[in-house]
Amino acid sequence: MKISKHNRKRAFTFAEVLAAMFFMGLVIPVAMQAIKISSDAGSMAKRKSVAVQLGDALLQELAITDTWRSGNQSGQFEAPYENYQWQIRNETWHQQGMTQLSLKVEYKVRERAHTIVLTTLVPEEEATE
Repeated sequence: MKISKHNRKRAFTFAEVLAAMFFMGLVIPVAMQAIKISSDAGSMAKRKSVAVQLGDALLQELAITDTWRSGNQSGQFEAPYENYQWQIRNETWHQQGMTQLSLKVEYKVRERAHTIVLTTLVPEEEATE
């Protein structure tokens, strides 16, 4: 009795199963590393965006109220942003009568410190009301 081609059962050979397992052993760690990197990039982008928003608001406040002229030149943002520290520096601008304010905001992502710097120009003399 002859078995026809249509009645034969198909199955994977041991070598094919081993090859598939080997391939998956290579692909899964690479895929997991890619997921970790993309997660870190997302976290970094979110924290950087928050740092820019906090810094921009503070820099505008300091410039408008002239509080950059005296008082604290560094500090920490209030809760829930206490992990963001700031420091302001002023320098004479090359155009007479102007001062450049540079606000540095520091924050950490996975225990690594990161910094953004925002700058603006303000008049050297205090605003009169």
